[in-house]
Amino acid sequence: MLNRIPALAAAASLAALPALATETLIFATASPPQGPISTVIFDGWAERINADGEGVVEIDVRHGFTMANPGNFYDRVKDGVVPISWGLLVTIGGRFPLTGMANLPYLTDDAETASVAFWRLYEEGYLDDEYHDIVPLFLTVFPQSGVHLSAPIPSLDHLHNARVIVGGQTNSMSIQLLDGVPLSINPADAYEAIQRGTADGRFVPWTAFPPFRMDEITSYHIEAPIGSSVGMAFINREIWEDLPEEVREVIMRHSGEEQSRLLGRFFDEQAAKIRAEIAGLDGHEIVNPSQEQSAAWQERLEPVTAAWVERTPGGTELLERFIELLAD
Repeated sequence: MLNRIPALAAAASLAALPALATETLIFATASPPQGPISTVIFDGWAERINADGEGVVEIDVRHGFTMANPGNFYDRVKDGVVPISWGLLVTIGGRFPLTGMANLPYLTDDAETASVAFWRLYEEGYLDDEYHDIVPLFLTVFPQSGVHLSAPIPSLDHLHNARVIVGGQTNSMSIQLLDGVPLSINPADAYEAIQRGTADGRFVPWTAFPPFRMDEITSYHIEAPIGSSVGMAFINREIWEDLPEEVREVIMRHSGEEQSRLLGRFFDEQAAKIRAEIAGLDGHEIVNPSQEQSAAWQERLEPVTAAWVERTPGGTELLERFIELLAD
């Protein structure tokens, strides 16, 4: 009996200790709540983590532009205002030149394959130099962007000085070389700019149509593989490194390559579905450069890749490795 007293006292002491609190992490998606990526991808990702990590970690999803928006999402995470966010890195001028490789024309035609290849490129350390402040959780290389205009142009020989909203230096150069006028406008303000006639259109993939209501402001859609962009969900590095190992393990079980693959496949399917819907709408026209025009476009855009390689240290090696991973 005497031997049980210390044990009973210890048990009582442990019972009096507070239970470890669940680690709650806000995920500011900077994405409209009604968009398929919000309802299917972001909510689904959080639900899987929350179920697996019950009592350990909870992802608190906040859709919309209140806590972060397409113009400030990166700084909100870097500055620790929110732990996790999502956005297109092409909108962050000058900070992600290596990641900007995905913007090159005539490079990829399959978002699922490109997303997996890009994640593996990250895992191999090729992108470490520009991820000091953040830790990627999952990413996607979007389907190819098209030029979506509010009115037709005379021919597809070039863009006839159409004013096109773009993100990033590479995409701007592509539009310029096709005789368009690139405009740098916050994605959240693009709708109003096109509606008011400040811009003639926007350079985006089909997947941008539902969240940004592109079908309401554009009706002439040019399809050509002249560039893409990288979207990424990421967490503040300092916050990540301070999390308990158990929390990090739960999160990464539902992130990384497989979540990137899922996201790429989702966008491929969404792009095909949205394109079909737009093709069936009255007043909308989808056009493709002819074989001759496409060859001419590709030739005109060769300087885009050459310029990126020249200004990017290690660019040749990085591009060659990405092409190898795409083939794998």
